[in-house]
Amino acid sequence: MILSNLGRIGVILAAALAFIMGGWTVLPLVVLAGALIGYGARDAGHSVGRAAISGAIGGAIVAAAAWFFNTILQQLPGQEAVPAESKQVFVYVGAVVLCAAVAGLVAMINSHPNENVRRFGMLGFLAACAIVFPFYEQGTKLLWASAVIVALFYILQALGLNIVAGYAGMLDLGYVAFFAIGGYTAALLMSPHIPELFAMKWSFWIVIFIAAALAAIFGLILGAPVIPLRGDYLAIVTLGFGEIVPIVFKNLEAVKIVEPISQFIAAFTGNPAATICLVGCPNPINLTNGNQGVNPISRPEIFGYTFETGVYIPWYFLILGIVVLSAFFISRLRQSRVGRAWVGIRDNELAANAMGVPLVRTKLTAFMIGAMFSGFAGAFYASYVSFVSPEAFEFSISVIVLAMVILGGSASIPGVILGGLVIKLVDLLILDKLQLVIGGLLRATVLQSANEGFGLFLSSLFDVTQYKLLLFGLILVIMMLVRPQGLVPASVVKYDTKA
Repeated sequence: MILSNLGRIGVILAAALAFIMGGWTVLPLVVLAGALIGYGARDAGHSVGRAAISGAIGGAIVAAAAWFFNTILQQLPGQEAVPAESKQVFVYVGAVVLCAAVAGLVAMINSHPNENVRRFGMLGFLAACAIVFPFYEQGTKLLWASAVIVALFYILQALGLNIVAGYAGMLDLGYVAFFAIGGYTAALLMSPHIPELFAMKWSFWIVIFIAAALAAIFGLILGAPVIPLRGDYLAIVTLGFGEIVPIVFKNLEAVKIVEPISQFIAAFTGNPAATICLVGCPNPINLTNGNQGVNPISRPEIFGYTFETGVYIPWYFLILGIVVLSAFFISRLRQSRVGRAWVGIRDNELAANAMGVPLVRTKLTAFMIGAMFSGFAGAFYASYVSFVSPEAFEFSISVIVLAMVILGGSASIPGVILGGLVIKLVDLLILDKLQLVIGGLLRATVLQSANEGFGLFLSSLFDVTQYKLLLFGLILVIMMLVRPQGLVPASVVKYDTKA
């Protein structure tokens, strides 16, 4: 079997995941492998028929890995139960057929001479997969839905950061601040924590835009003083902003605002009674409830239906729709005059300035629009989990979102989406499954005869969930050395010269 590099990656990745997960995961994994085989068929010089044959062979490899987990690794101690139906022969045969069909279909789309057919054909294939996935997940009880929803609102943040760092070339390490602003905006307007605001019955569909607008305003406030800064200096200032905002929210639990002139007079005369209190009189206002956070937060309602905890399909389609619309908007924005100005500043700021690009206005626009998408994500997050607290907006979120952009491909919308899915699904799903397999192997071998202290040492040493940040760091180092442009490099945009 002669595969393109992309096809080999697809088969190896899908087989490795099937080896540690098994069960009903085999079918979505063969779809992934088949799609990558078919997409790379043209690079390998394969026809549609040869792509389908390669897909059948790749599907057989993935099915064999799933069979090994279902029949052998499943016997290890501490493994999750695998549904008996997923062990049937027809599932493995169906996996082979499905992988061949997907590889042939994608190869046929990707080899079409018309560029529009290739583009819209692939979009249609991806849309079909996205629509079918939640129903398959619910029917087979894969328990992936919550992780995918979390990955999608992280992707929404990454799309916004891609504007700032990918298009405009400004490294923002405090991006989590706008996520926090969006989250707390939704919390204060949609929670009974402040009865006067909650009594106005704010709708989620209005609040999400208010949160995005406030995040954009704070993007302007942050961007204005840092416009002259570049490189490391810009990163340090934005890092400080990202650390300040959660601390501010943590301390807004006893708010009292006084008129400054009267306070100065009172301090000068030694008469505290002369101070004029504007807000928080006589009792200070508990605005954010400090470390305890704000809850409960209202859920979205549409046509009389209220989104509920544990009912994932409505949440999935809501955040999927937001991500798709956001990606389309950013794609069109990239091809506009302001998008070209961002790229010009990123590539050569002096040349862009000489060509008449307004540097200050263009950079501020990038900060504001990038912050807006993070505010969107923060409002969705607050309503989804129905709780916000300062601990939910740590600096590590900014690092993870930046890693998504770098891993997927800076300035590449498909790359950012892929990078976000890879990082969050590894974080939330794959590492836990891998830990179960490793733990089962240890308990079945060396831990049987080891004393308690040595057993605890080995268990902690091989706990892969503790190494997730190390793993992400290694991935970024390897990517910078091997493929610095990312998994899906940004393509050259063709502009309409009449625009």
